[in-house]
Amino acid sequence: MNRRVGYEMLGIVTLALSAAATVLAVAGAAFQQTLGVGAASLCAVLLVVPGLYFLGYSRRLGARDLALAHTAAFVKARGDIRIQDLAEELHASPATTRHVLRIAVQEGHVRGHFEGDARFVAERPHPPEEVE
Repeated sequence: MNRRVGYEMLGIVTLALSAAATVLAVAGAAFQQTLGVGAASLCAVLLVVPGLYFLGYSRRLGARDLALAHTAAFVKARGDIRIQDLAEELHASPATTRHVLRIAVQEGHVRGHFEGDARFVAERPHPPEEVE
């Protein structure tokens, strides 16, 4: 299971527990149990914050994965690129673009090397050798 799915599931479970605590608070109010209402309400509020955080973090991880995949596709299609061209494609600064490209290389989305601060050269896959 990848991290994004893990955080998404954690967020859903946390929000489900918050919803269950809300139901318990409503039931406690119906039976006029003030201590139960207070405890269940506190649990509901305390669980909603991390649940929303986990879902938000999951979305950020998804956006990160999408940016890395887009970067890799852009680089592989062109082979030899200027960092400025990729920055314009990603709508980011050249420094941020270099950082994203370094992460894409580290995580294996694309292979290649930097030529100074302004260029990146992607490795071309070797054609299969013919057997005679």
